[in-house]
Amino acid sequence: MSKVSITKSRSLDDHVSNQGIHGYVTVQKYTASTGTWETIDQYHPNLLTTEGRDFFHAQVYTNVAAGTRGSNFIAVSTDGTAPAAGDTTLTAEITTNGLARIQATTINHTDNANVTLIEHEWTASGTHTNVQKVGLFNIIAAGIMTHEGTFTAASLISGDKLKVSYTVNLG
Repeated sequence: MSKVSITKSRSLDDHVSNQGIHGYVTVQKYTASTGTWETIDQYHPNLLTTEGRDFFHAQVYTNVAAGTRGSNFIAVSTDGTAPAAGDTTLTAEITTNGLARIQATTINHTDNANVTLIEHEWTASGTHTNVQKVGLFNIIAAGIMTHEGTFTAASLISGDKLKVSYTVNLG
C-alpha cells in the first residue's frame, strides 16, 4: 500500500490566460525505503521560452514539412536559477543514474479541452541531490526547449522515483 503526502500545494485556476501559452508542473518523489509517495510541488507555474514560443508558431502556422516532433521529451536538472525566456538549454541537465531525458510515457490531449498532460516517472539508479528544474524538449538530445520550470528541490537515492506531470494550456 502506498501513502501520499503533499509538502507544497497551489490551486489550479483553469481559464484562458492573458499571458498566452502557459502550464503547471507537479512533481512527486517515491521513497523506496518507506514505500511512500510525496508531492514535492504541485501546480507550479512554468515559463514558455522565446524559442519555445517560436517553435509553437512554426508548428501551428509555418511548418510545411511533415515529421516535426512535438514537445514531449522531459528532462530534469539540479540547477536552481530562475527560468528565463531566452534560455535554450537546461543548465545542469541530468543525464545519468536513471534520470536522463526521455520521451514522456503519458502524452494526452482531449479535443476541445485546452489542456495537454505530458508525464513521466523515473526510477533513480544512483544518488541525485537537489533536483529542482524541469524542461520540455522536441527531441531526445539538444533540440528546442519549449518550457522550463522550477520546483521544490528533491534529493533521491537508488530506488526512489521522481514523477513529473506537465499540464500545458494554450491561451
